[in-house]
Amino acid sequence: MKNNTKIYNKFKGYTLEDCNCKYCLYFGGRRRGKVKCLAGECVCKEEIEAARRKERRFTLNGS
Repeated sequence: MKNNTKIYNKFKGYTLEDCNCKYCLYFGGRRRGKVKCLAGECVCKEEIEAARRKERRFTLNGS
């Protein structure tokens, strides 16, 4: 890219919809309404927490 190239859609973090378990690599499906994860614990935990904080901040500000 050149110096005067603008990037209009910069990555601003994940949303809660992006962090849905069905998009995860370790998603094993649902059984009796519960999500079956193939990993020992959720590997997207940090991204989900960041998305929740971002969503909460967005709703508190009203923007």
